[in-house]
Amino acid sequence: MTNALFRPETFGLNESMRLDGDTPRARRDRERATEASRNRILQAKSLLEAAWHGDPLARIKVNEALTTSDLFKSAAGAVLDRLLLADYERTSGGVWSKFAARTTLKDFKPKTLMELTSNTGALAQVPEHTNYPKANVSGAERTIKLGKFGEQYGYTFEARVNDDIGELEQVPAGWANQATATEDQTALATLVSVTTGAPNTGIFNPANQNIYTGALTADNLQAAYTAVTTKRDKDGTLLVAPQMQLIVGPALQFAAERIMNSQELRFTNGNVQTTEPNPFRGKFQLTVLPNLPGTAWFLAPVPQAGRKNPFYVGFLVGYETPDLRAKADQGVRIGGGSINPSEGSFDDDTIWFRVRHIVGAAQGDPTFTLASDGTGTTLTKAGW
Repeated sequence: MTNALFRPETFGLNESMRLDGDTPRARRDRERATEASRNRILQAKSLLEAAWHGDPLARIKVNEALTTSDLFKSAAGAVLDRLLLADYERTSGGVWSKFAARTTLKDFKPKTLMELTSNTGALAQVPEHTNYPKANVSGAERTIKLGKFGEQYGYTFEARVNDDIGELEQVPAGWANQATATEDQTALATLVSVTTGAPNTGIFNPANQNIYTGALTADNLQAAYTAVTTKRDKDGTLLVAPQMQLIVGPALQFAAERIMNSQELRFTNGNVQTTEPNPFRGKFQLTVLPNLPGTAWFLAPVPQAGRKNPFYVGFLVGYETPDLRAKADQGVRIGGGSINPSEGSFDDDTIWFRVRHIVGAAQGDPTFTLASDGTGTTLTKAGW
């Protein structure tokens, strides 16, 4: 047995110990590699846009090219893919990136979110002729795993005959929006129940000492912020809180904006009410998640690379964006010879398109997090 048997290429693996394959990223790079392929894509894009804008001659040319030209079919597919990618990049991360950090995974196996669990303050002093202390590294049983999501769409023979070329225009934008919504919902599920908005007990629980009751008021927000920013390390050192944010849904948007933006606020101390300059202005940012239901509210760090974050969204390396494909199941001619996939499937003459998106999300470090379910008057610990 030789060492060659243990080389990655022996098993068809690349240097990252992954199977080589035509990932969406690699395919898009290849399509841009030559001037000829770039020109074909530009020409197909111009013709498709003219057809979508109502040019009758362009519509005829597109339908004819889809059924007679492999090169046009390929270029048109690349155009649809690029439109999908452009729409996706305009919308992706618009919601989830406000409270979750991005990470990547090399495969579908669970990835442990490793964290340094030693003191998070200053480094230890190292005396002369003394070994450096080792940092304690723990996954804290926190892992992130990817999931596969997708959908099919059929461009029917009848639609092609009827010159309903506009149907194809809806494919990229629709699936780009759905891919973004999938990311947002996957991330939101780590924060709350996506149907009720109740805080997710996987991270907000008595063991983490970060679950409360209490409506969103100036008094409760001040108490919550103080509770989060006065936490101590295991050796008693006061932890330095990162930049914080108040997270609410649409139901609490105006209440939160009044608290955050008012010049003055009323505070209650026992039976005495006082009016003071607003202490929250510039203290932390307000984040309104449009897909967050209910009246629960949260304090959490603003996502930051290089820090322990409470929420993560993961993507598969090489497959970070949606993948658009067309199905080739058109059969063969009775007398022999291939049939262009753009003529439709063997079963029902439909051209089937499919989108696939791979994403996952997980909870991370709960240290600087706090959730209130929004019920009750005074901020009160829930179950601890």
